[in-house]
Amino acid sequence: MKKIVDKPIKIDLHIHSFFSNHKDGKKVAFNTEENIPVLIAKLRQNEIDMCAITDHDRFSLDLYKTLKLYEGKELLKVLPGVEFSVKFDGKKVIHIVTVFDDKDEEGLKRLEESFVKGIGKEKYIDGAYERDDYFAILKEVGLDFVMIAHQKKTPTSTQKPHKSDVMSLGRETFNELLFMEYFDAYEFRQRDNEIFNKKFSLDNNVKEKLRFVTGSDCHNWNFYPNSSENEDDVRFTYLKALPTFKGLVMAITDYHRINYSGSFWGQGRYVKELCINIHGKKNYVPLSRGINVVIGDNSIGKSLLLHELTEERAITSLPKLKKGYEKYLCQNGIEVETKIAEKDIFKFNYQGQIREIFEDENLKADRYLAEFFPNEIDAQGYRRIVEQELESFYKRLEYKFDYDDKINQLLPLELLDEEEIENELVLGIELETQDISKLQKLVEEFKSVISSMKKGLIANSELDEKDRNHLESEVEFLEMLLQKYSNKYEKAKLERTKINAFNTALKTFKRKYSERQTDQQNRHNAFSEEKKILAENIANLIKTRNSLTPYECLIEETEVEPEVNPVDAFLFVSKIAIEKIDNAYFEEILKGSLKKGNRIQVEEITREDLRKMISRYPTEIDDPLEALKFKIKTRLDADFKPIKAITENGKDVYTDLSAGFNSRIYFKLLSGEEKNKGIYIIDQPEDHISQKAIKEDVLEQFRNMAKRRQIIMVTHNPQFIVNLDVDNVIFLSKEKEVMIQSGALEYEDDEYSILKIVADNIDGGIYTIQQRVKRYEKNI
Repeated sequence: MKKIVDKPIKIDLHIHSFFSNHKDGKKVAFNTEENIPVLIAKLRQNEIDMCAITDHDRFSLDLYKTLKLYEGKELLKVLPGVEFSVKFDGKKVIHIVTVFDDKDEEGLKRLEESFVKGIGKEKYIDGAYERDDYFAILKEVGLDFVMIAHQKKTPTSTQKPHKSDVMSLGRETFNELLFMEYFDAYEFRQRDNEIFNKKFSLDNNVKEKLRFVTGSDCHNWNFYPNSSENEDDVRFTYLKALPTFKGLVMAITDYHRINYSGSFWGQGRYVKELCINIHGKKNYVPLSRGINVVIGDNSIGKSLLLHELTEERAITSLPKLKKGYEKYLCQNGIEVETKIAEKDIFKFNYQGQIREIFEDENLKADRYLAEFFPNEIDAQGYRRIVEQELESFYKRLEYKFDYDDKINQLLPLELLDEEEIENELVLGIELETQDISKLQKLVEEFKSVISSMKKGLIANSELDEKDRNHLESEVEFLEMLLQKYSNKYEKAKLERTKINAFNTALKTFKRKYSERQTDQQNRHNAFSEEKKILAENIANLIKTRNSLTPYECLIEETEVEPEVNPVDAFLFVSKIAIEKIDNAYFEEILKGSLKKGNRIQVEEITREDLRKMISRYPTEIDDPLEALKFKIKTRLDADFKPIKAITENGKDVYTDLSAGFNSRIYFKLLSGEEKNKGIYIIDQPEDHISQKAIKEDVLEQFRNMAKRRQIIMVTHNPQFIVNLDVDNVIFLSKEKEVMIQSGALEYEDDEYSILKIVADNIDGGIYTIQQRVKRYEKNI
């Protein structure tokens, strides 16, 4: 027998034979032992792998043995069974297909005898058993069993329930039995019922408890899987299980192992087997296309195995660890011959790596996760709004401080007597140079906008042709404006050059002229020039003073729109620390740079006033205005720094969270990945995650992953083995040398049982197994 499931098994556990004639009469007349070859041919035609003849309240050991002869040939597995008629309320009868373990033939003899001369005959009254008598028979037989109750019509059906269905007991009783997981599964037959059954399970949140399988309920083998020529086709059930009774039990008690299409795995890349050479002997370990777990004692080499499979790519930068692995392999005579190519690996998360990923501010440690984030928010665009207002504010301060400086720079003018004044000769004063910096900036901004539009907007392939043509026209207009203001700027520069030349010539002339003048004449000229300059300065200062009005912030309110990329239930966000830019924010950043209770009055403040106001004044900066700019820039750097965030239902689940929650996010995202079909390898996914979170979230995420890709993991957690219902367990142990035992959870042979290995070697393993297979004291 194979150790793992590489192909689902197709089952039919509800077939009738001639031994149901006490209820079905002529309908089963053909179904005799002599005609079993007809049944076998029909079973093969329908590709049935596992079957059971389950007659109404009867069991024929001879018929079972005859069918059993085909096991391992035309059929993978034949199991014994009976369809019991049981009164659950003393009156209404429901049918329970009961399938037994086939290991103990003595138990099967007891089953047959019970109906002939035992309790099965004694308690059979009016064509049914009382519930207590049904369980008394099962106890007397002493075999493990599974119970599949009739529910031919969907639980949501508004029609009267079938007389042998569980729903005929009433919804209250049905819900009670469902809550207790009284039955291992419920049987339906009609193809259309599948979708209604699934809807009922989802709507009532009973997926874990309500498991549906199909059975042909065939009464005439000639027309199998139907009972007559005119019946509809039956929908068969597939199980992800080994063809054994234990495999049936493990599959039929976990809805993840049941479907009606036979598709349990995706089309991703996978490794069929591991080849591990131990002291010259090659050990071939078959791998499932689903979930494979590696377990074993500490320091036995589980993590080493993962790194060897990936050719140690994850530890190339850790020479000490690499050297330790090489030493261990050499000492134990081990060579892992199987290597997984990098192109075949979706991801490899070594132990502790997921925590490292989320501790990295930019997620550089994980390119896959980083790719979910949208383009970075245009933080500079939003910051520019504030900086433009700040620039205006700073200029107002500079304007005030310049006014103060000019007041302080006014020099006393020594007056001359009238005679001296009458003899004055004025040569003239220098022309004032015009500020052309704004014009220069305007030209530069035109150039920047034109370049940005050409290289950004117009070059974007997503832009419609019509819109591109329109933008190109706009660029042409902007280029015309650029030419206009470039010409104006060039003229202004030329005018400035002329003024400078005139002032230089005037200075030279004055210098030479003064050399030929008497001291008195020079004094006359100096007095006259100083008087004119003083008069102009005073006039300008008066104008400046009159323009010193209270500063009013005029920022237009702007909502900061984060960049968002929805992925699964999450929003990946690029944002900044603030959500809105307005006058209140502007006041806040000013206030945050000053000592408590201080406020800047632009029309009155002096440099020294500002120096005293600034909180924690940076002593390395002498100019208080520069110190204020430094303080505000530091604040803006923090407020406008792009931030990555992940939100779920409006809650930030990325920043400042536990490693366990981070892992849950990570696994959920991986479980939704469909494009990359490579293998997922992970060392100890349970790290930092609570048992509750594993049960409620993470196991389902791994199940979803396994539908698309092969998973190979190391774990010490029983939930990741038993509750996850993994497809393959690889157990590493060591006595004299390293040993490898493997197989599906239900696998057992003369040497070992996988469930026993898990129970004996995983902390909490026995408890988890007991919880997983607790079915009426069945000794699985």
